[in-house]
Amino acid sequence: MVTLKEVQSKSGLKQFVKFPFALYKNSPYWVPPIIKEEMDTFNKKVNPIFNDADARFFIAYKDGKVVGRIAAIINWIEVNQQKIRKMRFGWFDFIDDPDVSEALINKVVEIGKSQQLD
Repeated sequence: MVTLKEVQSKSGLKQFVKFPFALYKNSPYWVPPIIKEEMDTFNKKVNPIFNDADARFFIAYKDGKVVGRIAAIINWIEVNQQKIRKMRFGWFDFIDDPDVSEALINKVVEIGKSQQLD
């Protein structure tokens, strides 16, 4: 069974950021990000996009192991000023398991529906 937990702390955010290091460690095509820059991207005190956007970060677990992640993002300028009622997502990484990817996407859909977004 897949369980999703929302990131609520700096240590949780670090776990979110570091997950791809384990997932892609054997891929010769993966270029790892700089961890500090990734952490700053998600820091609401550092990244000015959060003046006009909200983001929620989720980590997927299966059998006690981290198996995926996703960010659910709402750009309120698009929604309120441009009348574009859509939900965004990113940082969508997961093991090769349809249950994991489905659980992560369904979480974004759930958030979008709760805000009447597409």
